[in-house]
Amino acid sequence: MKTALVLGGARTIWADVEAALELGEFDGVVGCNDVGIVWPGVMDAWVSLHGNNLKAWAHQRQTKGHPPHAALYGHTEAAAVTHVTPYKFPGQDHSGSSGLFALKVALIDLGFDRAVLCGVPMSAEHNHFFDPRAWDGARHHQIAWRECLAQIKDRARSMSGWTSELLGRPDAAWLSST
Repeated sequence: MKTALVLGGARTIWADVEAALELGEFDGVVGCNDVGIVWPGVMDAWVSLHGNNLKAWAHQRQTKGHPPHAALYGHTEAAAVTHVTPYKFPGQDHSGSSGLFALKVALIDLGFDRAVLCGVPMSAEHNHFFDPRAWDGARHHQIAWRECLAQIKDRARSMSGWTSELLGRPDAAWLSST
């Protein structure tokens, strides 16, 4: 059973990652948006609904001396995107943010069996790690998470926020189960 750590950009990211890593080991990492600039480890994929930003973000990551990412995923052609793929799960009508796109890439495109979300609380009060303002778009994006619930509820857990209420929090038993 292969499990991915999926990284989002909420201010909970570092506490979520620390708590997740205390539960056990992960087989890969999928990051989305700005977190890829600051994530110090390897990423199997870097994902964004804002593919035009990936080239600049990749340059910033390289400047920081972080290891290279394996692939850049976007839903449209862009300068740095190496893999163009639909950003929605089958049956999903609404956009669920880059965090849900990263989960889709982990579970469908990369073939991980399950994933743990860190920094993807989908709550307005859990704003971005780089911006102190509340994230007003969270509630709108929750619609898409509900649309995909049947596909992700047994395969994903979240470390914080609204997504942890929706999907549940992982524990060591869930992480180590086969």
